Amino acid sequence: MTENERDGEDIYGEAHKEANEPIFSGIPSFLKLPEVDRDALDEEDVDVGILGAPLDTATTIRPGTRYGPRAVRAASTVPSPPYEHFNIETGVDPFDHFSVADTGDATVSPGDTRGSQLNIEDAVAEISEQATPVVIGGDHSISYPDIKGWAEANGYEDIGLIHFDCHADTGDDGLTGFEYDHGAWVKRVYDEGIMAGENYTLIGPRGFWPGPDTYRDMRDAGMKWYTADDVAAMDLSEIVADAVRRATDGTDAVWISFDVDVMEPAYAPGTGEPEPGGLIPREAIYMVRECVKELDPEAFGFDVVEVSPAYDTSDTNSYNGGITSGLANRLIIEVLGSMALAAQGKESGEPITPKEPLGVPPEAESPADD
Repeated sequence: MTENERDGEDIYGEAHKEANEPIFSGIPSFLKLPEVDRDALDEEDVDVGILGAPLDTATTIRPGTRYGPRAVRAASTVPSPPYEHFNIETGVDPFDHFSVADTGDATVSPGDTRGSQLNIEDAVAEISEQATPVVIGGDHSISYPDIKGWAEANGYEDIGLIHFDCHADTGDDGLTGFEYDHGAWVKRVYDEGIMAGENYTLIGPRGFWPGPDTYRDMRDAGMKWYTADDVAAMDLSEIVADAVRRATDGTDAVWISFDVDVMEPAYAPGTGEPEPGGLIPREAIYMVRECVKELDPEAFGFDVVEVSPAYDTSDTNSYNGGITSGLANRLIIEVLGSMALAAQGKESGEPITPKEPLGVPPEAESPADD
């Protein structure tokens, strides 16, 4: 059996087909996947390491994203089983290709924001030396240490960044004068010299921050953005193609960062800075899915941030996550699926489709349709 023909049973053993415990039982690791210490990923032959970064002391308005990793993990226990996630739309199951493990959370001290960020950087670096990192935030300040740890561990000197967000996060000193807050992380990455403006694309900004001077600076640096109105008006595949083109032009690797406040808050209310007029789930899922398919899974990283479950709705009393944490969970699985396609050099999987073509066949049309 070739690598492309294997399935989850080859990776996860007999557990792949065993009955799973009820979703309300057991320890809710991500998708109830195996828990592996970060220093043992290579030994355990893990391809993708999930990391929680429960930091929210760099946020500026509504706190609570410290509970984001826990909420996304809880949401991920539905649906089960953990080792089978065949996507009916794309026809791919990432667990037929990758061994994925939950590596727990980075060490966070609520009284030491910068120290916590450095701990996150170290944790991501440790994962990145052995596997592809997927990080669950936490406020968006974690993306700077995520990217810095990932890049340094792999020796990346030039990276591309595709950024889904309501806000540019390119402020010199963030929103309140703290250079490491969640509104300044892109500028910190840029200042590191590992990302050129021409390799950065922002998708989904809207509203009133940052102001015109910051956007002029972004324009002068060669950065590009597609507002939420642009997303609604344009062909999504054109936006994806341009973002991928820019991110991969002369770079060593690409990071995708997804802030859930890019979404219309009716679909993702559980976040610290909701802003009306955002993306709908189908737009977001499609663009993330299509971007990742075009990238090298061996030179890639992803984070999803700003899930704040205290403001979420739906199912909050049964500890299985709300609709925002459910969206974050779905995005991670979509990322894994597109990575699996990219690793096999495929544009699509093998979805199960009806025998009869979609739509009304000509012979079934009524005379009134003539």
